[in-house]
Amino acid sequence: MTITLVGEKLAKPGVEFIYYGPADPCKSCRLARVCVGNLEPGRRYKVVRVRNIEHSCPLHEGKVRVVEVIEPAIEVAMEPRVAIVGSKIKLSFVECSDPEKQTLTRPEGLFEGDIVKILEILDDFECDGKHYKVARVMREKE
Repeated sequence: MTITLVGEKLAKPGVEFIYYGPADPCKSCRLARVCVGNLEPGRRYKVVRVRNIEHSCPLHEGKVRVVEVIEPAIEVAMEPRVAIVGSKIKLSFVECSDPEKQTLTRPEGLFEGDIVKILEILDDFECDGKHYKVARVMREKE
């Protein structure tokens, strides 16, 4: 569980977002360590609890709320030989020339080389004549 700050409109349980890095005003903000200091650029986060604390913020239409976030499970295409429920693997993205399938071949929130635990096999996936599995995975933090 990670504590951070999000704009009031995002401060609802179940809302997911990708953190892309701090904006310029964040660098001099007294709350930056709690707000953006706890998040990793390029990762997906899901709000699980909203606390009853708010602060003013020039970026988020005036106010931010204190929230608890987790990294949610993410769907990704992978080689069938490594798609074993319960196993932990070093993530290797599959090659696929179809840009519409990018959300499964290079999902936001995961990076090549991440260690992930395979939670569930969801579907079969085909691209460029090759067969893959779609798995729901959770990143293992070091």
